[in-house]
Amino acid sequence: MSASYNGLDVFGYQFDRFAYEHPWIGEQIGEFMLGPAGGGVLEYTNATVFALPEGGAHEVHGAILEWYNAHGGPYGPLGYPICDEKPTPTGYGRYNLFENGAVGWLPESGAFPIGGSSTAVTDESVEEVDVVSVISEPQTRMSA
Repeated sequence: MSASYNGLDVFGYQFDRFAYEHPWIGEQIGEFMLGPAGGGVLEYTNATVFALPEGGAHEVHGAILEWYNAHGGPYGPLGYPICDEKPTPTGYGRYNLFENGAVGWLPESGAFPIGGSSTAVTDESVEEVDVVSVISEPQTRMSA
């Protein structure tokens, strides 16, 4: 390590590791951008990777990324992603979890909000949806 440490190097290491572990995201096509609350954002060919202020990096891609960016991205009410995009338990759709909610995707309907505060997304262009799950503080399991 060099004598002159740059705090932004931490992001470089996070993004390099993420790209190494997830080669499908493709080549870096954007420049590093600082995000809110000290996080970071870096665009790749097939996904955008978000580094959380407290560490860790997660990707968002496709229609979910388009919806997320249209509603403020990490600056919006959902905050940063807290997981990579995943298939639903049935394997029919996909979803991403965020600090304050979730966005799902189904082939016939596209991307849509599926959780969080009922006031989290207030864009008039979004149809009203029932809250089907709520992301809240993790609960500690009680041992038997």
